[in-house]
Amino acid sequence: MSQISSQAAELRRQQLEYSTSITKLYSRHASTLFAHFDEWKDNDAFYFIELRLNMAYVASSGLIAEIAHPPYYLGTMVRNTLLHPELFACECPHGHRAYAYTYSGSPLSGSVSQAMACPVCGWNQWIPQSGWHSRSRALTAIQAEDQKRLRSVKKSDPDFHPADLRDLLRSLGVPEEECTLPPIEKKIQRSEHGGIIFQRDPYGGVKVEDTHTGQVTCHRWNGISE
Repeated sequence: MSQISSQAAELRRQQLEYSTSITKLYSRHASTLFAHFDEWKDNDAFYFIELRLNMAYVASSGLIAEIAHPPYYLGTMVRNTLLHPELFACECPHGHRAYAYTYSGSPLSGSVSQAMACPVCGWNQWIPQSGWHSRSRALTAIQAEDQKRLRSVKKSDPDFHPADLRDLLRSLGVPEEECTLPPIEKKIQRSEHGGIIFQRDPYGGVKVEDTHTGQVTCHRWNGISE
């Protein structure tokens, strides 16, 4: 590998590590971000922080499907959930309303699992539900609206760049020690079922290999580990 290629690969690895850590930080502080949405929703630099959410469904047949396609922006995910509480909210064990901050599921069965966070008590739990297609339509529609907003922002400011999620959390009063980027387990997870080999890299990529036919399907596959 040439020095330029090696440097490019290292830069790519650093970018993946950063975006994956930022996404883990989002998951950790989802309840705070929902509770204070009105305080940051009009700040484009905060709204368009990009998340590396793993919302892909992988079937035993090797089928890979996403409830919506990336990019997934922080503001988009939070606004979509708040606009559609009938689809993306539930009651937590303490009687408060909890909101979904990420989700994935099967377009075949229609089932979906949603990670719920309560902005009142901090309760956080994965909840299985039905309604994959209705949630897909809702999120896709919000994404289209926000893409128009982002194009307008970039037209006004060609040098626009999103902020760091840690800066948003600090502005909301989150203690500095809780804004530290979480570590990433840099291993490729591997499993096999019925002759189908499934691999997930540390950054949300998926690789599916059918040992019977030799067919390989990749989805955002990076294959980078240590």
